[in-house]
Amino acid sequence: MAQAPAGTVCVMCLAPATKQCSGCKALWYCTRECQRKHWVSHKDECGKVVPQERKVVSAEVLKEVEEKEKQFQLVTDIVKKHRETGVNKNVFLTRYGDQMYEDLEDARNLPGIKDQLDSLDAAMSARGEQAINMLFSAAEGVGRAKTLAQFEEMKKGNVPTSAGYAAAS
Repeated sequence: MAQAPAGTVCVMCLAPATKQCSGCKALWYCTRECQRKHWVSHKDECGKVVPQERKVVSAEVLKEVEEKEKQFQLVTDIVKKHRETGVNKNVFLTRYGDQMYEDLEDARNLPGIKDQLDSLDAAMSARGEQAINMLFSAAEGVGRAKTLAQFEEMKKGNVPTSAGYAAAS
């Protein structure tokens, strides 16, 4: 199995990753559990990725991806600064549409998050805001990891260049 590049994180939970998808070799995971949980959404894409050496990415596509990465980082920095200085800290950066629902479901099933959310669900009236904040915070991390992985794949020419993001508060 290949050695993960320095700084590689799990696409599910952002923990340091050591396990690579053996099918497409495009995604990394921290544990077999995270890989199994992600398989539900990944299995349709896995194996369809063209090996890097057979794919040529145009300079135009690379420039578009780099611009999207810059915009994504700018928005991420704005949200981070708002959390540091704003009164309302409950601002989250998420992907939108079906991608957001997928990220929320993946986040809800992260080790450590699921049990906490289940106990908060039991006392929803008193702790609903805490549960929502925890879920969206985890979903933001999941979405960020997936977005950064998608940018890397786009640079290799392996996925479409359209991706969506929305700010939620």
